[in-house]
Amino acid sequence: MRLRFSLLASTLIFLMQPEAAPWAGTETVTAFVHVNLVPMTEEIVLPDHTVLVAGKRIVAIGPAGRIDVPATARVIDGSGCFLMPGLADMHIHLRENWLGGSWPVSPFFLYLANGVTTIRCFGPGGKSGRYALRWREEIDSDRRVGPRIYTCGPSLRGPVQHPELEVIRQRYRGFDFIKIYSYVTPAEFREATATAAKLGIYTAGHIPFQVGLDGALSAKMDEIAHVEELWWELVDFDRHKALSGAAWMPYVIAAAFEEYRPFLGLDESEIENRMGPLIAGIVAKLKGKAIPVCTTLFIDEVIVEKLHRPQAFLDKPVNRYLPQWYIDQFRQGKEKHQRQFKGGEEFAPFKYSIDRLILKALRENRIPLLLATDAGTGGMGLVPGFSIHDELRILVENGFSPYEALATGTTNVSPVIRDMTGQGNLGTIEVGHRADLLLVERNPLDDVAHIRKLRGVMAAGRWHEAQALREIISLGTSTDSGGLQ
Repeated sequence: MRLRFSLLASTLIFLMQPEAAPWAGTETVTAFVHVNLVPMTEEIVLPDHTVLVAGKRIVAIGPAGRIDVPATARVIDGSGCFLMPGLADMHIHLRENWLGGSWPVSPFFLYLANGVTTIRCFGPGGKSGRYALRWREEIDSDRRVGPRIYTCGPSLRGPVQHPELEVIRQRYRGFDFIKIYSYVTPAEFREATATAAKLGIYTAGHIPFQVGLDGALSAKMDEIAHVEELWWELVDFDRHKALSGAAWMPYVIAAAFEEYRPFLGLDESEIENRMGPLIAGIVAKLKGKAIPVCTTLFIDEVIVEKLHRPQAFLDKPVNRYLPQWYIDQFRQGKEKHQRQFKGGEEFAPFKYSIDRLILKALRENRIPLLLATDAGTGGMGLVPGFSIHDELRILVENGFSPYEALATGTTNVSPVIRDMTGQGNLGTIEVGHRADLLLVERNPLDDVAHIRKLRGVMAAGRWHEAQALREIISLGTSTDSGGLQ
């Protein structure tokens, strides 16, 4: 759709405002005035607008001069700037070491400093994951600064002794969804998804090796955790092999290496010619199913760099935010992907090519995609927050318009959160939605890189000036506090 500055849409939004303002005088009000509004409800920019926020909600939107700004409001002049929804990273991993100094700067602050106002954890570290629920509550009650958290409990990795009990346990502890991993058996998978369906809890995760895409679709799993999960559908291996748990991964990797070794000398166009029809057949199975897929493509790029240009990886300025223990592991050749690809390093660029082809096919077939990076563990070379911009860049490099790319981290998020929690009032700038907002200096619909130039971030009604964000993530600043207001 052609981008347009729309006065008609502006008028319609204004006319939808309530005649009275029941919020007036009851909560702190922030007024963004004279902004170019990028609501992400469609591909439009609404010039010279005012957006009022009371507490944690957007309460009024309209052309400047037609919205009454309370005399006591905090006014943020956005002249020449663009106001857009905050971004969501829909696949991250919480770790208890986010606090306490293991990371040079807490990832909570790295996310906010990069415009990420929502994160969804696909498996907190530790046995119970209860700290994730505690952090979620602390942020919701303004006792901790950070993006809004949605989280599953510990992953159902497989083998799982009592899948039904584990799903029930997580449901009643208050986790937002169930994550299923690669190693569960078909019986465990069916029991987990059936129990989740009865309890009304969302299921997302890997496509288990013994189950396959057809089995996942038959059981009505709600979401696929990575684009790369569809890559394994291209690998011919014995799903009935007598293996258990983590023994599946080296077996399937070896099968992929053996099957596709003859492809390693092919250029990108030859790979597309040979693999395109196979990929199309796999993606066609998702059409009409409304099953979203998390992107997580930047990790492929990082893996290629780690394996083939290790010094360039170490020299990246952003990597100063990674934990020192990870850098030490990497220098010793002992980090995750160095071990997984050992002896098969040449497969990393090939796999990245395949994952990009799958991404393009998903876009062409209008399969819902969610912006996601897999950051947060500290053990893969991904820097929380910063990696979201590289994920957006990769989407645009592979045929997405800036609007389409941004929709994966804004508009597309709302229905998923609604399916998980019953409340999906985020991802677009509309009255009643959560006040997760980015004030950026240039139009993000022209170039997604413009989001890097922030004037400030509002997370659930809490405003953070860009300068304060830069100061809090400057090395040498305390990792667990630091003056964000």
